[in-house]
Amino acid sequence: MNFKEIHNCVQYSHGDIEVRLEVTDKAIISFKNPVKPTASVDITRLFDRFYTGDKARNTGTGLGLSIVRLLAEQMNGSTSASLQDGVLDIRVELPLYVNSP
Repeated sequence: MNFKEIHNCVQYSHGDIEVRLEVTDKAIISFKNPVKPTASVDITRLFDRFYTGDKARNTGTGLGLSIVRLLAEQMNGSTSASLQDGVLDIRVELPLYVNSP
């Protein structure tokens, strides 16, 4: 994710945001972002181009997360999202590369 995505998380959040980096055999970056109880988020479309979710807000182009997915896939990584108890969890998983001598 880039700084614009983090800015969007902060600007449109409905509470505290949790950003976590976990490093195992891959790097896992997760953003947990509370959403308004009335917000309509279609998890299946969240990474689609031009999908903006909350139509009432309608200030973005809906390109940010689609770019995140494209970049992750170009690096042999993946993206996922889940919504549970009013918290949107966006995850980006990237492989770790070790340079051999």
